[in-house]
Amino acid sequence: MFNNNNETVSSNVSHIGEGLQVEGDLICKGTIEISGIMNGNIRAYNIKLLETGSIIGSVKADIFEVFGYVEGETEAGDVKIGKTATIKGDVFFRENLKIDEGADVDGYLKRLNDNKIKSENVTKQSASKKVDKNTVKTEDKKAVNQN
Repeated sequence: MFNNNNETVSSNVSHIGEGLQVEGDLICKGTIEISGIMNGNIRAYNIKLLETGSIIGSVKADIFEVFGYVEGETEAGDVKIGKTATIKGDVFFRENLKIDEGADVDGYLKRLNDNKIKSENVTKQSASKKVDKNTVKTEDKKAVNQN
């Protein structure tokens, strides 16, 4: 953060340190590293959740690296789930998904296509149409043990 001349150096990385608990939603245009506790929704360009970090809430990012605990829905362009990660919730990705051996994911893994309408919009539109008995409704697709 500081060099020897006592001038501020911009690192463009925000950090929620171990022992720090943040309550509420967080929006950041840059990179966030989390080793503390985040209770709320978070949106950023790049989110790196370290081993000691946890997020209780939804996550939206272009790049999301997970080595800690997440409870909530995740949506990102690129997702990397490390071997120490635990995710309780659905993971939606656009480009790449990498899961290391040993990671614990309790939820759906789904690639998003920009050409398709999100499932919430499809559900609203199909409500007025006749639904086939064999059709699975979006609201029936929920992660196991999600509170």
